Amino acid sequence: MPTKYKYARVVFAGIMVTCIARVARAQQVDSIVNQTWNIHGQFTFITQYHPAFHAAYSGKNSLSDSSDHKSSLTFTLFCGRRLWRNAAVYFSPEISGGLGFNDARGIAGFTNGDIYRVDNPTPQGYVARLYLIQYIPLGASSDVQADEPLQLGGYVSSRRLEMIAGKLSMTDLFDNNPVSHDPRTQFLNWSIMDDGAWDFPADTRGYDAIVSLGYVTPHWTIRMAEALEPTYANGSTLNWNLHRSHSETIECTYTGTWRQHPLFAGIHVYNNFTPAPEYAAVVHAKKLGTDTTMDVIDPSPVSHSKYGVGVSMSYTANARVQTFLRAGWNDGHTATWAFTEIDRSISAGGMYQIPLPSRQKYWQRSDRFLQIGCAFVVNGLSAPHREFLEAGGYGFVIGDGKLRYATENIAELYALFPLHQLITLTGDFQWIVHPAYNRDRGPVAVGSIRLHVAF
Repeated sequence: MPTKYKYARVVFAGIMVTCIARVARAQQVDSIVNQTWNIHGQFTFITQYHPAFHAAYSGKNSLSDSSDHKSSLTFTLFCGRRLWRNAAVYFSPEISGGLGFNDARGIAGFTNGDIYRVDNPTPQGYVARLYLIQYIPLGASSDVQADEPLQLGGYVSSRRLEMIAGKLSMTDLFDNNPVSHDPRTQFLNWSIMDDGAWDFPADTRGYDAIVSLGYVTPHWTIRMAEALEPTYANGSTLNWNLHRSHSETIECTYTGTWRQHPLFAGIHVYNNFTPAPEYAAVVHAKKLGTDTTMDVIDPSPVSHSKYGVGVSMSYTANARVQTFLRAGWNDGHTATWAFTEIDRSISAGGMYQIPLPSRQKYWQRSDRFLQIGCAFVVNGLSAPHREFLEAGGYGFVIGDGKLRYATENIAELYALFPLHQLITLTGDFQWIVHPAYNRDRGPVAVGSIRLHVAF
């Protein structure tokens, strides 16, 4: 069956499930207190285009210097069910399809955050999340949680321990900047939506087997997690041999106010222990002639540690303006194993909301805004990583066959328009200078249109 017809079937199925879910939610008790179950969902379609651009040369991982057009879609259900006291299970099946430019290669800060590196563009279904969460109250005071995706509405202790175990994404738990984290409603670029220098453990689609423990108070949260690593770089299977590979992450966040306006701040540190090859050893082996393959995709006989740190802040200046700042760093000695080839990254930007006239026929609330976001990011490489690419090496994201190094600089601007209470349409523009850190290629202009449905 042609791919375009499979896309149409996915869209039709998404519409049907959306209608069924809305009817089911309408039958729930009209209260968020002690909700026993919920169901939410989302559908996102993104199409991107870049014109031809200057390139002195190209390699197997290079972004094509000819004009190109790619599209992607995701459809996700978020199902929650309360179990015993202070416990719940969450299940999230997902369908995704499509590809990024050059199979999501050629730019370290890639342009479509709703898709990763998969070989088959045909829409496929899989279990994205299936995990258990258990709260342990630490005080008598409580707050009311809203009914949201992956969150049951109801009372929860203001001070508590949170234990989570199962399959989900590390980005569900960490680096949750309120202004720049969701590529379906905010910035699309990988290195703007997340800490680009955080090689967070995940399979090819971005999910992992995770055990997490968090201490939550009204203003402070400390969370740590143990997670698996893929068996090879960008691998679809996870390595359950913890003597061979594992990952630890710990984060401290603060949510409060500064000068009577909302403030968020967080810092996370991590250690990834994987069989990722060391860049310096690979380059040295090529110089000696003992191994000229420069392979950093397959596991090496010995495992190594990669450690790093990331910081994130956001501030709501007034009712319409929000700003953010994020920075990340890793030691950059071993090959990238799961996310993308960035060793240093700093980004900043903001979001501005413009009130729009209410359309009562389609809009049940008055908070209807045109949302405009603008951000900039500068990505860089460690010295060993740079020397590896200069010697003609290829990672799983970038590699032009040779390199005249410069930082990869990206600007992104988007405008999100609400078509309906459940539907938004976004126009997005990205300007990429020195794609894949190469002075001899680019700049590249990327235009995107994003349709998002949430219920």
